[in-house]
Amino acid sequence: MNGHTEIGKVVLKTKDKDRLAAFYKEIIGLEVLANNADTAVLGVGTKELLEIVKVPHATVPKQAKTGLYHTAFLLPSRASLGSFLHHMLESQYPLDGAGDHIYSEAFYFRDPDGNGIEVYADRPESEWQRDADGNLPMATNGVDGDGLLMEGAELDWYKAPEETKIGHIHLQVSDLEATRDFYQGILGFKITTEIPSALFFAAGDYHHHIGTNIWAGRELPKLEATEIGLSFFTIETESIEQLKEDLTKKSIAFQENGEKTIILEDPNGITIEVIATNYYM
Repeated sequence: MNGHTEIGKVVLKTKDKDRLAAFYKEIIGLEVLANNADTAVLGVGTKELLEIVKVPHATVPKQAKTGLYHTAFLLPSRASLGSFLHHMLESQYPLDGAGDHIYSEAFYFRDPDGNGIEVYADRPESEWQRDADGNLPMATNGVDGDGLLMEGAELDWYKAPEETKIGHIHLQVSDLEATRDFYQGILGFKITTEIPSALFFAAGDYHHHIGTNIWAGRELPKLEATEIGLSFFTIETESIEQLKEDLTKKSIAFQENGEKTIILEDPNGITIEVIATNYYM
């Protein structure tokens, strides 16, 4: 990916749109930007971060499938993460875990449908520990919860801050090498962290915009259209013209949705919309 690139929004399929929308409003602090019988859109300010789609006759997958491992909401500061921790303790919503990854501090839990969620704040980039090749180590240390609570004590959490965005998306995949070829070789992301069971990809100097793992097993099937979970996610980037040329040269199928959006599927059956943010410029 050339130029500024980030994750735009995540689209989830569900049985109960209203219950899921209420969770993301009350627990994550997103605002409801649009709501109708079948779809709810949530975000901050005017920025859409999450779309929830009601699927008729939806079913719960009976086995692990490719798709979402977690959606990672990035807060603008350590103080805001501390304020969020106060909010979670007051709400008594169960946390699955926490991790200090050196470049960020994070909390993990699940929504009512079982979709994974990370809420995190980045440390200053000057504190990130890179190796000689510029890559980041895989580290999960204990979180200084008391320090976070002290830092966030003066902030009153009532909704997600305006600067909140989806910092990254983490995917459950079936084949790491095919995933490497697609996200690095075709979409142009670089690998910033690699372990035998996971790959992390970034555009520019960020620690990662897309995480991928095979922790649930290899050769997982993809979600069926009626199964709850990830429908698709969007990548926002400055231009898609070069990407369209590359996809055409490599005979990789994609659809165009107007001038600014292309839709394609990764090797794991996960749908992606790539959106050009400066197509009029």
